[in-house]
Amino acid sequence: MLTRGSSRWKYEIIRTKTNLQNIRSISLPAQGHVKADECPNDAWDTAKPYSSIPGPSKLELIKLFAPGGQFHKANFLEVNKAVYKKYGPIVKFDGLFGNHDNVFIFDPKDIETVFRNEGPWPFRKGLATTLHYRKTLRSDIFQNSIGLVNDQGETWFKLRTAVNPIMMKPKVVNAYIPEFDTVAKEFVNKIKTLKDDKDEMPDDFQNDLFRWALESISLIALEQRLGLLSNDGDQENQKIINAVKSNLSLSYQLDVEPSLWKYLKTPKYRELMNSLETMTNVSKVQIDKAIERLAKETKREGNREESVLEKILQINENYAMVMSLDMLSAGIHSTVAATAGLLYNLAKNQRAQDKFREEALRILPTPETELTSESFNSLPYMRASLKESMRITPVFSGNFRGAGRNIVIQGYQIPVETHLILGAGTIVNHSDFVERPDEFIPERFLKEVQPGCPNSKDIHPFLLLPFGFGPRHCVGKRFAELEIEILMMRFLTKYKVEWNYGPLEFARQLVILPSTKLKYKVTEL
Repeated sequence: MLTRGSSRWKYEIIRTKTNLQNIRSISLPAQGHVKADECPNDAWDTAKPYSSIPGPSKLELIKLFAPGGQFHKANFLEVNKAVYKKYGPIVKFDGLFGNHDNVFIFDPKDIETVFRNEGPWPFRKGLATTLHYRKTLRSDIFQNSIGLVNDQGETWFKLRTAVNPIMMKPKVVNAYIPEFDTVAKEFVNKIKTLKDDKDEMPDDFQNDLFRWALESISLIALEQRLGLLSNDGDQENQKIINAVKSNLSLSYQLDVEPSLWKYLKTPKYRELMNSLETMTNVSKVQIDKAIERLAKETKREGNREESVLEKILQINENYAMVMSLDMLSAGIHSTVAATAGLLYNLAKNQRAQDKFREEALRILPTPETELTSESFNSLPYMRASLKESMRITPVFSGNFRGAGRNIVIQGYQIPVETHLILGAGTIVNHSDFVERPDEFIPERFLKEVQPGCPNSKDIHPFLLLPFGFGPRHCVGKRFAELEIEILMMRFLTKYKVEWNYGPLEFARQLVILPSTKLKYKVTEL
């Protein structure tokens, strides 16, 4: 058992820090937060009180989200941008209908302050609806853990410590390159069957991207293929995709917008619970099969690296179930959003697309060339393009955190455990923080300064954090990046992509997915 002060506890702290980015830890009591009277910040006593942070009143907030209000049917990024424009770098939304206050922060220096003071057991605000479903309605599955997003304190720490060496070890991640590549090649070959007589993708191409993403993540979560690229009639697996889409939209409406679901079981509440139940039940069938199949296997072929699922099963079967469920649900929407954005940005910027393709062709000179871990050693422009795409079309509005201790932000007192929304999605493409913010310039993220291009050294290091930072940064980051990179390399060495429509519009949900039909024009090279 992990007890504070034990040698085992100290070892786990060191191991976690080794696997994460440079974390500046602070001493924490057992529940994972600093006591309010332990804040060493001399500025606290002279700072303005928390209650004076600017923002709309409760009544104004209700009106803003009500029909006819400015935020009615607005997506979360639009809400963030509006409050930043009106109130400045710090804004407070008072809690409504049993929810906590939320404080928005729109300055990378302040975002760094939050991350630097979160400690090794950071509090990250989860989704109250998902927490309710997993703890109250499905405690049979989530009895030991409710997942990395919603778990807190020692429970989160134990799960994170168990999966870090598995999910973040390059050798484990790279073992999936051949299988990810097989899925990518199948998807790219399928493109020619999807095109219309104008060489454009169908109206529901986003769903095809979801099928590719789910097919890829199933290799990790289930150690098997689902047949989504060859079997369009597979309704059971499509149910997972439909439920994920519904969950993204309804979670925003119930967890972000004012809602009475905690007091009245509204139709949207019931619909969301049904979508979570579908995701859980359909996924559990596949996970149970995978666990049963692996239990019967006695020997791996050759010297192949054990799979993620095998490794987690050896630690804890319940952890394996929870992680697989999270990967199948949370592991597809952000990947689809990032891929759709990158295709869009490269389609609009042919110069960048040509440079991306030129680099990829050095690795994949023919369609038959196989990808290996060495293939990814020198792809600076591809990685710069992905980073620039997630800057100009962010996948998330920002990161959620709880203040790890009493801190002062913009001259205001922020008490320990205050719920914070770090609005990076608003400021990553704002002229206050980025040179030529509306231009897609991957060169800004290359190590060598490019003549006539902005320099990444001028960008604050805590401005662009699409996968978060610190102990709670995205545990699936390496896998997500690998999936996207492999698909884009295969896609752009076979096709030219163009965009002949207006700017993308985005859906009203937590992940910034396009609501625009993804009618890319795709022509074979």
